[in-house]
Amino acid sequence: MTATLGRVFLFPGQGSLVGTPLSQAIARADELAVAREIFREVDYHASEFGMSTAGWWDHAPLVPSRALPEGTPQLVMFATSVALHDALAAQQTQPDALVGCSFGEIAACVVAGALSLADGVRAVCELVRALRDYEGTGGMLLLHESADITQRMLDTLGASRVVVSCRNGPWQTLVSGPPDELDTVLAAAEALDVRVTQLPMVQCLSHHPEAVTTAARYRERLEPIKQSSFGTPVFSPCAGRWYGDEDDLRHYIADNLCRPVNLTSALHELALLGASCFVECGPPGGLAQAAAVTVPFACVHSPLRASARREIESDILTGVGQRSCGP
Repeated sequence: MTATLGRVFLFPGQGSLVGTPLSQAIARADELAVAREIFREVDYHASEFGMSTAGWWDHAPLVPSRALPEGTPQLVMFATSVALHDALAAQQTQPDALVGCSFGEIAACVVAGALSLADGVRAVCELVRALRDYEGTGGMLLLHESADITQRMLDTLGASRVVVSCRNGPWQTLVSGPPDELDTVLAAAEALDVRVTQLPMVQCLSHHPEAVTTAARYRERLEPIKQSSFGTPVFSPCAGRWYGDEDDLRHYIADNLCRPVNLTSALHELALLGASCFVECGPPGGLAQAAAVTVPFACVHSPLRASARREIESDILTGVGQRSCGP
């Protein structure tokens, strides 16, 4: 990658389904139709696996993610990211590069043209299937603390199976491990007044070295997937580099289960290439905040953040194009 970047879209991983539903964030009828069609197509392809978005577009139920049907939270996050990208593209708000964070790599590769929407849905549904037998064996916590201090906390607690799984920013660190050790970390963090958030959608080891067998099984499930050339560059915080047309995306997408993510390093590299505007392309999961702290000179947007409607009275999406710093 040698071209100078301007606007970068960030695709979030499995956090939680919070923020303004996409169906409520779009005012223009044509963009609404584009986004609605993505949800319809996602449901069509997911029906092969007995999964769906469960009518999320029409009612977006305010219930915990774990109370939704199997696969629905993941499909909603995927569909929201792809549909938001397409709605922004409809108003000529185009990214110069894409960053898929963890699960978000699937959506990033789809909008980049490297994977078809059908294969993107397959990757989501096969992930749900691959993790089915491991539900309840692990989880993730987001600590608002540096990775170094977090690691020292883990060492002091003797939480040997809890690992630093994602470095989201200078003061955002995700850890993954078994439930009992995560409970110990949670209690210690609260006692030390370290702000901590649980990720309800993650119920197994993720970005964890013990998940290597799970990753291999998931990779086998992705065998039918075909890939094409990238129309938009994609940077992987897990692989630590730009993807190329020669890369086997089935391997790298599966690797997210057992390899750590360094979003901080990715944001620094993008900033060095001139990235001046970051857009969180999906449900707000902290990527916008991480970008704002890591690259303080850049403008940052999270279109589906609940407070965004108060800032932009007409159309949340229109504000991204009007106020962005990128070309």
